[in-house]
Amino acid sequence: MDDVHLRRRLTAVLLADVVGYSRLMSADEQGTHRRVAGYVNDLIEPAIVRHRGRPVRSMGDGMLVEFDSALDAVQCAVDIQRGLAARQPGDTERPIQLRIGINTGDVIVDERDIYGNSVNIAARLEALAEPGQTYVTRSVRDQLLGYPGFAFQAKGVRRVKNIDQPIQVFRVEYDEQAQPAPRGLRALVFRWGRRAFHPNPRSAAIVVMLIAIAAMLGLGTPPVWRGSAPLPPRASIVVMPFNNFSGDAQQGYVADAITDDLTTDLARLKGLFVIARGTAFTFKGRSVDAREVGRECGVRYLLEGSIIRAGNQLETNVQLIDTQTGAHIWADRFEDDFGDLFKLLAAVTGRIAASLDLQLAKAEGERAMKQTATDPDALDLRFRAMALYISEITPEHTLEARRLLEQSVQLDPNSAESWAWLAHIILTQYLHTWNNVGKEDLRQADDAVAKAIAIDPGIAQAYYAQGLLRRTRGEHARALEAFTRAVELNPNMAQALAEKANELTLLGRPGEVPPLAEKAIKLSPRDPALGGFYWIIGRADFFAGDYRNAIPWLRKAVAIRPNTWYNWLYLVSADEFDHQPDAAKQALREFNSIPQFAGYTIERVIKIEQKNPDDNAVVVSARQKMHEGLQLAGMPVR
Repeated sequence: MDDVHLRRRLTAVLLADVVGYSRLMSADEQGTHRRVAGYVNDLIEPAIVRHRGRPVRSMGDGMLVEFDSALDAVQCAVDIQRGLAARQPGDTERPIQLRIGINTGDVIVDERDIYGNSVNIAARLEALAEPGQTYVTRSVRDQLLGYPGFAFQAKGVRRVKNIDQPIQVFRVEYDEQAQPAPRGLRALVFRWGRRAFHPNPRSAAIVVMLIAIAAMLGLGTPPVWRGSAPLPPRASIVVMPFNNFSGDAQQGYVADAITDDLTTDLARLKGLFVIARGTAFTFKGRSVDAREVGRECGVRYLLEGSIIRAGNQLETNVQLIDTQTGAHIWADRFEDDFGDLFKLLAAVTGRIAASLDLQLAKAEGERAMKQTATDPDALDLRFRAMALYISEITPEHTLEARRLLEQSVQLDPNSAESWAWLAHIILTQYLHTWNNVGKEDLRQADDAVAKAIAIDPGIAQAYYAQGLLRRTRGEHARALEAFTRAVELNPNMAQALAEKANELTLLGRPGEVPPLAEKAIKLSPRDPALGGFYWIIGRADFFAGDYRNAIPWLRKAVAIRPNTWYNWLYLVSADEFDHQPDAAKQALREFNSIPQFAGYTIERVIKIEQKNPDDNAVVVSARQKMHEGLQLAGMPVR
């Protein structure tokens, strides 16, 4: 396949962050939230609109905005900094201040975000900036030299993390007492609205424009960073503040902590648009309608939940709601011991995030099938493929999912997620020996992985597929590195955790497997790959020579995924070595009765195992033991 041509554009990037946000929230949570939300609504959003900025994303206590020119970006930053200083002149103890970094350059553009070195440099500048100050690069300074109203103070050449070349840094200086621009869109609408009683064509047009902008931004509603699309982004969600139904108001902090951690975990999921916690908490304590929240926040889904603490037990209930119909899509309950609070929060939010990731993909896939059957776009096709995979992993589903994903990358060759999923599906087919997929198909999977990582090196799904690909080449140490990277990028990706555990077995370390695989099961107890998770533990026990403990795990694997050869044959061999020859022969008869497994021999099993070559002594010995058990149970050698 040809190399992916990334969509790029030249832009000015502004990154801002609230100084000491965590400290301010811990000192006065409600007061800080009200103040920040007020400044966003009355000062920051109007300044962005005035200077033709495009909000890209909100990060809870910060924001990323792009502009067509360095001048627009710097003028916007100055208006914001000047406005914040003017609104709190006497507040020296807990002022709301921003650090702002601005850079210009080339960025990579995808469906709803921008990436690249230019963004990274702006982030480093923002971290260097003093409270209430704006730092820019030399390229920005050079474009604005001599422009009236601005001066730049050199702050030296800095070396910063993950940027190869040193950056020349400048601080923007301006007259803090200068008359600010008109205060907010409300003031502008009022100012021009007075003229509307005696309008001329120009003023009437401006009034219409301002009213349209006001409607788009939702003046008077909680502050929300949105794109300009009239419909909410696909796979977009707001996590409502969890309710405390414990009968003890003091347990409210647990509900708030779960809401906060869950919002953070979901924000890590690629392709998911998550409303920042600052906006979500404006709904706390209010009785709201899901459809109203969806309209206000511009999202398709709402997650609401509650906690009940009784003694040392914590029960967490969650439900996912479609904000366009009000229908309940998914609900679940989680019960945990209330011991170490940090471990508890990680367990609860991790399981919810993992389950929700699957449910959202399934919901969007079903929506795409219903609403865009005649003319699907690239994202619709990817969601359809994911929904098929999630519903059940079968030869038929992987065949159709692969077809859909190949169409998806043809329509949008810059979708890292689609390339990563395509590689994953091809490797699933290859490792299960489904649909006549052979080694020649691995080149397509290799190409898809390379494209996904080139487009977005932060996508966990791509490293998961890379791990599977390296395994097929016998590169087990490098496969472990890839699975570990996937887990680092998404700690709640249950399949990556399980395959990391699986790789440890193939490196001759089966004793390290159960904790990782059991964590995967706990994170995603309804995962489409759950049968594989069970098998990973069962095979690890088999490799360790603990056949009795291997059997229940392998039986669970067979019950969930009877169409997988290795679930059956490891069970046959484990039964044989646990001195249960009748159970072994019965399992082998059931295996042979499945049409797709007709004619299996030990020689054929060895040939399939060569798809995952491994010369580790522990692995070689355990595989030979498995073959021996199959022969004892009655499987022919040839």
